[in-house]
Amino acid sequence: MVVNARLQFDLQHAFFDALLDKVSALISVNSLTQFHYHEFREQPQETQQPSQRVFYGGKFYKACDGTDALYEALLLNDKNEHWFTSLEEIQSHLNKHNMNATFIELAPNQTVIPSFQKTNMNLVTASLLLQWFNFGPFGFHIEWLKEMPNYNDSYITRALLYLDKSLSEKEWLLGYGLHSNLIPISGNQPAIQQIMDSLDICRPICILDAHLPIAYINDICADLVFNGLKKRGDSPYTDFAAFKNQLDEQGGLFDKQLLWLIDILPEEQLLLQVSHILSTIDDTLCKSEEAGFSSILVNDTHTFSRAIIDFYQDNLSPVKIESVEQATNKENYKVKMAPEYPIEPLSPFRELFSQMKAQKWDKEQITSMQAFSTEASGSEGDFQSYLVLNEDPLDACKEDLLSIQVLGKTDTIEGIS
Repeated sequence: MVVNARLQFDLQHAFFDALLDKVSALISVNSLTQFHYHEFREQPQETQQPSQRVFYGGKFYKACDGTDALYEALLLNDKNEHWFTSLEEIQSHLNKHNMNATFIELAPNQTVIPSFQKTNMNLVTASLLLQWFNFGPFGFHIEWLKEMPNYNDSYITRALLYLDKSLSEKEWLLGYGLHSNLIPISGNQPAIQQIMDSLDICRPICILDAHLPIAYINDICADLVFNGLKKRGDSPYTDFAAFKNQLDEQGGLFDKQLLWLIDILPEEQLLLQVSHILSTIDDTLCKSEEAGFSSILVNDTHTFSRAIIDFYQDNLSPVKIESVEQATNKENYKVKMAPEYPIEPLSPFRELFSQMKAQKWDKEQITSMQAFSTEASGSEGDFQSYLVLNEDPLDACKEDLLSIQVLGKTDTIEGIS
């Protein structure tokens, strides 16, 4: 493959802007939002909690930057204010003011930390892409935190054959997130495009790479692209053989060539996907809350996307949605974190694991974990909430991070089992 491997592929690429141009021409934002009822509004309302709640017995971090010592207990009052101190001081405070409280005992390893903030997320583009199949090592719908052990060309082959059977006759097989840098390549192994063409699949296939601006397409899709260029009268190729030779050399459509896909992508299939985009966003917001995020900084810039973001900012959401432009004006703005969802699972612990893996951090480098947690956590007073975890992430080795679970938020959790 002779491509510029230094180029990075993200959801700000011109291809995704053009894709949003196409779907916004198929249906208006008003048509999408007019009769939409948020899925998270259908969830039962939380039962009335006691005015005072006291957590004790576990580990308590007011912040994750290493400047604060561990606390002994936490008092949560009726204004959702968090007071970190000793259990003795909390009991004295309650007695002095003649107040009752519910006491919740944590196990010694259970930990209270600030909630997390997801930064630099293209929420609308991601929600459209999530309706395609994910060809990364985390399952078709990114449902696994841990990478599958045998992620290779054989897996891609099996995945293509399996997914082909799930589609109707006229549907394209659309995918994204293929981690080509993780697939072992040797001289006797076929390229992704060769794998596609070797299979008995009679439909267009188009799969986007996770990190490079490449679309892997089969011959059926390549023929549609070539005819589309020919129809427009601006094809740089004299014949299909010349076009196919370049595809083989590059490994697929590369960078600006991705725009050639826009005119030929199936409108009926895209219309169905965009009609489900609000439900997908609802699901993403609910999963974000479950994963421990209290806020999301979105970097959606397309007019269509911004209109949808405005719709969500005007409605009750399980997590706060804020644009990156608004956030950068604040003193406590945190820099972007990679990787960008939806390439990897929506989990702060998966992000921390990926950063440690990429930078070869040692498990003893607690300061590196603190730096990540500080970067990922929302700032105090800015939609701040606290989580109860089953383990202390600042005291966990890299291999154990993906086993950490969010048990709940301090203001809503019923009890600790």
